[in-house]
Amino acid sequence: MRLYGFLLVLLVAPSHISAEELGHFQTLYDLYSVSTRTLAIQLESVDEDVRFAVTLTDRETGFTRRHEFEGQGSNDVSPYLMEERYACGVDVILLTVEYPWRHDLPQYVQVLDTFAFRDSNFEYIDDTFGPLTDIAIMDSWNPDRDLDMLPPILVECLPDGSEVPFRFVENPLDR
Repeated sequence: MRLYGFLLVLLVAPSHISAEELGHFQTLYDLYSVSTRTLAIQLESVDEDVRFAVTLTDRETGFTRRHEFEGQGSNDVSPYLMEERYACGVDVILLTVEYPWRHDLPQYVQVLDTFAFRDSNFEYIDDTFGPLTDIAIMDSWNPDRDLDMLPPILVECLPDGSEVPFRFVENPLDR
């Protein structure tokens, strides 16, 4: 009986959150898109080879920007993870996409790339091989940190006035 009471407390406790508040944090994924309350991202093939497009749309203002990229051996790309984050002085959108693995190594089933865009105008910043869960912000002015404790992909902040606010770099210890 104690277990049922504990479960009831867990189920009832978050009831003070309104549907609007819950919708604010909800991210919906389907085969070729990902969306939040304020953002929609659509992925689509551009040609029959390896090009694909990422179209970002602000759902509140209608502003849209489209970028085209070369896929990792495939144009059949789908969203894997998406996160809105503050990095190097700007709000950014990190989108990890998944490509099907189409080679003779059966132990691999997917290839993941992460793309970064400015949240304010959807400008492309950079991309890297791997998921956004493998990314950490690096203090570029402090090289004496424990690099072995950091994930394989680092965000190196660039000086003010640079064309982009940061770039992805490989953790030197993961080479």
